[in-house]
Amino acid sequence: MTEQLIKRQLKNKYGNFSPTRLTGGYTNTTYLLDGTHPLLVVKVANTFSQDIYNEINCLKLIQETGIAPKFYELLETNDNQITVMEYREGKNGQAIFDDNGVEKIKELYKSLGKSLAKNIHSKKYNFSSNGIKECDLHAIKMSLDFVPEELKRKSKVILQKINDSKMDWVLTHGDYGMHNVLYTEDNVLTVLDWEWSEWANPLNDVGWVCWFTKLHYPKQADSLNSVFIEQYKTNNPIFLSSETLKGYCVYKVWKILHKIKNAPLEVQQEWIRRLEWTIETDIFDFIN
Repeated sequence: MTEQLIKRQLKNKYGNFSPTRLTGGYTNTTYLLDGTHPLLVVKVANTFSQDIYNEINCLKLIQETGIAPKFYELLETNDNQITVMEYREGKNGQAIFDDNGVEKIKELYKSLGKSLAKNIHSKKYNFSSNGIKECDLHAIKMSLDFVPEELKRKSKVILQKINDSKMDWVLTHGDYGMHNVLYTEDNVLTVLDWEWSEWANPLNDVGWVCWFTKLHYPKQADSLNSVFIEQYKTNNPIFLSSETLKGYCVYKVWKILHKIKNAPLEVQQEWIRRLEWTIETDIFDFIN
């Protein structure tokens, strides 16, 4: 059905092509238009989403860095949004993690740190959103009925300790990490899926990379996160506090909890478990 929609909406402009669903770092509704020159990718939203505009505004802002695919156009109908973008080569970072040795993975984490500092966090907030979301750390609501009261209380205590000044804000990806990048043999990194990006403290992204690695790969996490942070600080020498990093991770989990408020019970329970894990785990104990 989605393939037919793509052909119907794009055939007159882009000619004959075959839509092929992409995996490995791409969302489930992303398709390669096999047969276009140059090759194009489209992302299809089957319901109207403000996140699409957020992603587009980010892609426009960082286009000159080369870190993300170029945005070409947005086509909208009453029920769908189709984003047309540049196709980029590379293997999904998480697949590289699962299939390769430790040295290759460390190179990936070095690239993650360097690219985040130089190409993304170099975009400083100038007190104008430019159509991109802004961090609401101290305004985030904790009224979700499915979250236990004790976890709400502990979350509030952690977040209240953070001094989130807009003076420190930069462009953040929102879900940065190996799961959302493509990586080539000659070490070219492409960052995908910018829907959750926002103007925020850079520790938002730094903490989330460490959080994701510690959650999914606990045995390798301290070593890889150390490499990532070392490379990040080489290119952006900021102060990192384990307490503050944990706070931004708690904030990120709450953002997801709001997005899944209508999700199945098992999904909600899994993210409640992750909230508790985030609060109770020494994710950043490797930081001096």
